[in-house]
Amino acid sequence: MSGGGGKGGKQTTEVQIPQYLQDASKRNIARAEQVQRLGFTPYTGPQVAAFNPTQLAAMQSNIGAAEAFGLMQPNTVTAAQGMPAPQTFADGSQGYSSMPLYDQALAEMQRRNPAQVAAYNNLFV
Repeated sequence: MSGGGGKGGKQTTEVQIPQYLQDASKRNIARAEQVQRLGFTPYTGPQVAAFNPTQLAAMQSNIGAAEAFGLMQPNTVTAAQGMPAPQTFADGSQGYSSMPLYDQALAEMQRRNPAQVAAYNNLFV
């Protein structure tokens, strides 16, 4: 710090960043630049559980009761009608993932605009 005394004097303050903080900041910025090149990593596991056999049986019983009392035509619907087959995952659980739809959307984007996809992919690993 230097300065002159009296009226109209000037005072200058200098801040020194410690070397250990400078080094840590440089490492942090280098790491952030690596991370920014990773791109999007979607979750590929199940997001919605599938109905279990007990649930399907209960729904089918409800349908059977409605048929028995004439509330619907016999043998026209099933409990799982219109549902895609659930996926079985590594732990044996069954459910649904949006990953197949995501893959389909990416393939469609690649088909429609390959230059755009290439430009995007060039930003990342």
